[in-house]
Amino acid sequence: MKPLKIGITGVRGIVGETFTPEVAVGFAQALGTYLDSGRILVGRDTRSSGPMVRSAVVAGLLAAGCEVIDLGICPTPSLQLAVPWLKAEGDFHHRRSQSRDHGMR
Repeated sequence: MKPLKIGITGVRGIVGETFTPEVAVGFAQALGTYLDSGRILVGRDTRSSGPMVRSAVVAGLLAAGCEVIDLGICPTPSLQLAVPWLKAEGDFHHRRSQSRDHGMR
């Protein structure tokens, strides 16, 4: 099993192996706590794991007291541009990397 990769660009792993709903909830809750329960935007790409990861991320953010705005399928640059437009504290994006790893940024 490949290890979960945690770095400055986010978290990456194999869905169902190292990248699980529990991992997504934990990292989302940590972000929500760090940002002091502010408004957070959530976006994803078109991968089949998107709805599962989205649900886990939203659960973690809500558990931290955040206001969640789900932008659905959304490219990373658009999500980043929406942060100041929607007066959000930050964003969470689920996407697939060049390998078969899935990640959150």
